[in-house]
Amino acid sequence: MNNSLNTKTPVLSLVFFILLNSNSWSQITQDYLQFSQLDPFGSARIQAMGGAFHALGGGVSSLHFNPAASAVNINSKVDFGLTIGGRKTKSNFSGSQNSSKDNYFDFGHAGGVIVAEQINENSPWRKISFGFSMATLKNFDQSIAVSGNTDFGLSNYFSDRAQGTTLSELQLGSGETLGSAYAYLGNTLGRGAQLGLLAYQAYLINPVNEANNNINYVSAVNDLRRQNTFQELGGSMRQFNLNIATQYGDDLFLGLNINSHILRYTRSNIVSESSVAANSPLQGLTYRSFERTDGEGFSVQAGAIYTPGDHWRMSLSYDSPTWWQLTEESTESLSSSFIINQGLENYSMDPDVRNYYEPYRLRTPGQWNAGLAYVFGPQGLISASISHKDYSAGAFNNNGSEFFQSANAHVQRLYDQSISAKIGGEYRYGPWRLRAGYRMETQSLKDSGLDDNFGYSYGFGFYGGGWSIDAALVNTSLNSSTALYQEENRFTTNLTNQSFILSFGIDL
Repeated sequence: MNNSLNTKTPVLSLVFFILLNSNSWSQITQDYLQFSQLDPFGSARIQAMGGAFHALGGGVSSLHFNPAASAVNINSKVDFGLTIGGRKTKSNFSGSQNSSKDNYFDFGHAGGVIVAEQINENSPWRKISFGFSMATLKNFDQSIAVSGNTDFGLSNYFSDRAQGTTLSELQLGSGETLGSAYAYLGNTLGRGAQLGLLAYQAYLINPVNEANNNINYVSAVNDLRRQNTFQELGGSMRQFNLNIATQYGDDLFLGLNINSHILRYTRSNIVSESSVAANSPLQGLTYRSFERTDGEGFSVQAGAIYTPGDHWRMSLSYDSPTWWQLTEESTESLSSSFIINQGLENYSMDPDVRNYYEPYRLRTPGQWNAGLAYVFGPQGLISASISHKDYSAGAFNNNGSEFFQSANAHVQRLYDQSISAKIGGEYRYGPWRLRAGYRMETQSLKDSGLDDNFGYSYGFGFYGGGWSIDAALVNTSLNSSTALYQEENRFTTNLTNQSFILSFGIDL
């Protein structure tokens, strides 16, 4: 871990594997799920049909679902679109319920396909197509409000993290500032020592004994506490792909995508506590933290579409795991207030230091997809697809560090295989298109007791002979279980999302 004091110039890191301990598994494995679980994405036509597009072509965005789809196109084309959405998040913590709302805007997709017809009439290879496309796979913008009573508060968490750090390391020496001590501990002892320093200086933890070599700590507050948390997430995950596809004979289409991914993810937390007991000296405490993750990734996709006759379409495709290279940075501060000798004492601990962490690698799981569609001539079509993803198959890697080995074991214990199914239809009347779709995905959390995730959508389109405009309204519901900062404090959330997608296409 690198630290900088009042500047963004990092100090040379000495160690990384001790920056976190088992108490942080819950947070990093939650980030893993955030980066593995995708939003509905693609053009308005695709999303209106529930994303059931693995066996179909006809649009640039379809190559994100099956790279063979670009060869199904008769003409070269470009398309692009935007998304406007609103989200409502309901939380439940210790029986207390809260809700929050958010709005977002995104240029959801853009790209083009060039189709080259057969050059040699005697060859079974009928055509070849080349494509480039961008899609927003996930928009992270979300706020979560959580409140409830707990007997495991921040001071308990900080005392757990401080275990093993000598008392002398948590005390400021002559002429030493909080910021310089915090930066030093981050570079030598890691995150647990940093949190212990803030908590000790804010009088939230006590040493078991006053010896300088003491390494055991207890919470200075043991009352039932009212805890309020506001978490704000931001950023996005985008995929850029280069596509090549071909048609063999009359019935078989084959394709390959080479994908590049870009991720930016931010999380801001404000956690405040006050004692429920009337005679408690604790009047309140507030912990603020900010974390940012940036990354680049790589993946490939391969797929085939088979058309046995004029009506049926069958497909099989594979999305490889995404191999990420990620970097992180964070800041934090802590304040507390106590009644001491009938007077109010305030303690503010802001080291004004930005932590930089060494890059690490993450592999998010791949996915198999199968699709089936039936085309009713010019009147329309119905399409279905099914996908399998094993959320327990991902892995962190940082040169064999013990922390990431433990985090990988935690991923395997926490997450499960998941099946998603999608179905959609399109009815055509002259230049008009009417569409509807439904999707569901089984829970990725083992033994969570949570409902499966689902969504429904509908939309319309107009084809003007060489150009098209499409619109869709998509509704989804996502259930999850999250730890505030440690497994003892878990809460459940239900995220409902409603988005409007508008797409434009032009034949070249």
